[in-house]
Amino acid sequence: MKRKSDLRIIKTKRALVTALLDLLKSKPFTKITVNDVCIQALVSRSAFYAHFLDKYDLVLYSLDQLHEQLFEQSENRSLLEQLRHILQQVQRDSRLFSNLLLAEYDGELMALLRKGFIKQLGNKTNCAALPEPVEISALFYAAGLAGAIIQWVSTGMTYSVEEMAACLEALLPADIRANS
Repeated sequence: MKRKSDLRIIKTKRALVTALLDLLKSKPFTKITVNDVCIQALVSRSAFYAHFLDKYDLVLYSLDQLHEQLFEQSENRSLLEQLRHILQQVQRDSRLFSNLLLAEYDGELMALLRKGFIKQLGNKTNCAALPEPVEISALFYAAGLAGAIIQWVSTGMTYSVEEMAACLEALLPADIRANS
């Protein structure tokens, strides 16, 4: 019986996350209520509160899920392929990312992107291309990539994905570009 319970929890949380992310594509976070999320997810308010304290708790959990979506299969991609993938995803869901920035979740978005890029930069192929200490170099480039993407979103994505990718690629060390 415990397995069924676990599956229900997973399905309920997934439905709530999907509902919130879908709602963020059409309206600002400040205008979204728990009731809106519950109606969109076809979940009762009591089920919502069984899993989350409030909509702020849900948005933080949703950002973790978003991180997994953005960086899924990153070990199978080069850093440059991963960068293009993320830029395309961000462009596709531009309203979602804009609404998260408007709700002042830029710090969380920055951390989400930085964490993924640090992992990507820390792989064996890229480590050899970074100056020592590698942890500091990886943090430097990851924060730069994340900051540039956040700035791109906040200024209305005035550059194409290809322009952004080319610019960010040019800023990376030559050895990392060569490995990609």
